Amino acid sequence: MALYITTQGDIDQIIVSSLPRAFVQKIYRHCWGKNNTPYFAGNCFRGVLYFDERLAAKYAEDAGFPWRGWLSVDKFYHRTGSSYEHGLTLAVRADGQASTLSSVGIPVIEARPQLGDYLGRLGEDEVLCLLGSVDKGEMVFSLPDFTGPFDPDKLAVHVDRLSDLYCEEAVVTGLAYDGRRLSMESGDSRGKNMIDPLLVGRDGKLLDMYDFA
Repeated sequence: MALYITTQGDIDQIIVSSLPRAFVQKIYRHCWGKNNTPYFAGNCFRGVLYFDERLAAKYAEDAGFPWRGWLSVDKFYHRTGSSYEHGLTLAVRADGQASTLSSVGIPVIEARPQLGDYLGRLGEDEVLCLLGSVDKGEMVFSLPDFTGPFDPDKLAVHVDRLSDLYCEEAVVTGLAYDGRRLSMESGDSRGKNMIDPLLVGRDGKLLDMYDFA
């Protein structure tokens, strides 16, 4: 007998990596040349990083490093999971029975990735970059050798809170039942929105386009 729990809603994919400052500067200068307002220049920068692989690869080559898209960057941190929020719904199937739970009241086991852990890995001419996407979809958790009946009081949610990285996202990294971690895999998804890139200097301060003028 197996236990299956499905979460539905926003699915976050978050990556923390490093980028050469010269690469970021080239993209911003390109965007300032096309757009004379911060709003449109920011949208242009976002578009080049996420969608214009040809142009990004050209600027990356000029900066002396390979670019094969944002999902292929060297990763200090990489998580994909449901966006945790009060009101997250969990659909449970166990012992031939189906039920629905709210995340409200379920114990949360938090991890908080620390900015300082990644800043120490930056090179002299690099900046820290947080990239990501938000899909609509579901994550499926399973425990193959479950023995019932299902007791919701034995359930716990593992969450990564990214507030120390200047990001308000909180990502569900797993579920545990009676102390045992369930396996996790992606289910169906539809649509995708991209997170505005966050750039951080070696001193830990959040950067904006004017820092690359």
